[in-house]
Amino acid sequence: MASYCCFWRRRRTIRFPSVQIINPGQPISFQDMLGLLVPPGVGVIVIQGIGGSGKTWAAKAAYRAARTSNLFQEYVWVPLSINCSMRQCINKIAASLSCNKGDNLSIERTKAIIKEYLTKRKFLLVLDNSYFTEESILECLGVPRPQRQSFGSKIIVTTRSVRGESIMEPDIVLTPLPLTYEESYDLLREKIGKDFCFAHDLISYCYGMPLTIVLLAGVLCDAPTQEAFDELVAKAHVALGAHISVFHTMERMVKFGYHQLPSDNVRHCLLYCLLFPEHQGIAVKELIWYWIMDGLVQKNIGFDEANHIGKEILDVLINHGMVYLDDNGHIRMHDVVRETVSRYGKDNGYKEQLDCHVRNPIIRLEHLAEYSRRVSLMDTEMECLHGSPRCSFISSLLLRGNYLLKAMSEGFFATWNN
Repeated sequence: MASYCCFWRRRRTIRFPSVQIINPGQPISFQDMLGLLVPPGVGVIVIQGIGGSGKTWAAKAAYRAARTSNLFQEYVWVPLSINCSMRQCINKIAASLSCNKGDNLSIERTKAIIKEYLTKRKFLLVLDNSYFTEESILECLGVPRPQRQSFGSKIIVTTRSVRGESIMEPDIVLTPLPLTYEESYDLLREKIGKDFCFAHDLISYCYGMPLTIVLLAGVLCDAPTQEAFDELVAKAHVALGAHISVFHTMERMVKFGYHQLPSDNVRHCLLYCLLFPEHQGIAVKELIWYWIMDGLVQKNIGFDEANHIGKEILDVLINHGMVYLDDNGHIRMHDVVRETVSRYGKDNGYKEQLDCHVRNPIIRLEHLAEYSRRVSLMDTEMECLHGSPRCSFISSLLLRGNYLLKAMSEGFFATWNN
């Protein structure tokens, strides 16, 4: 795949005199960014920018290039979100390490294992989509600062937040530049799979944002004829409206792409993804199984055929840019897409569990049940479920990944409909 990223090198904190000083504001190419993985004086790299600008793409490309070149001994990729707790992040880091960690460890013991293990190794750690605001955050996570080693370890952090950038005490901060008009055209052509000619100049409406271009391509890629293609272009031109802002246009493109999905059933399958934690990939096989069991894919046609239909629906969502394939048979929803379509989720009975720190699970569950027939309390830190919550209209309750949950009362489902 062609490279479409360029960055502003905004600031540099010099910690070693051997590192060459670069003037602030100098643009660097993606290949130059990959070169930052080599110098020992560059320990922490932050990629900061708005959602949809290509931060995760760049970090993932750097991560894969490092693995291909065998630059490090240990590789750790940690997907985060605004709702991901520090404890969950620590557990994610520990789970990625190639060491014997044991079970049911305290958080302090887990941090000590992380620090002891990484201190002795040259590692690459990526914290993707970080929203942490705590000072000395790396120390809080049990991660040694690369500058205190002599191995040349690297930490890459992607974040929307300026605060999230500063607490990492980065050596270099990079901001993705918008694609040029030519790069935008090339990316759109690559995603559509053919050359095209617009009656309206939609490319300039995309502001050079990769996500907006991918979503536009998703709308246009299925047009069976040139006439249908031209009609979709005209609709997109109307939907995008006036030039207001980069993020406003991106949201409009998400909404337009959502409404251009081929059926209500496909839209419901997309909204079902909102029930899964934002900071975790969704296993493809598991997601399709959930769709089938919850009646979004017909159950009376046999499991194999239903599974095939589920795969076809997932292919549509991927081709339209609403979700994307991650590693190891998982899919994810981009956070900008998720934030935008979550409004439709609330209107259609899909309620996200937004807080992993559930102080009173019963009250929380009853609150969620007022707005939704399908409720997720996945991957929380709750330890028990006592009582008989009033949830007579819930059709599905997802409780996967509650590793601290030890007890559930016998009468928990007593007031629920069968």
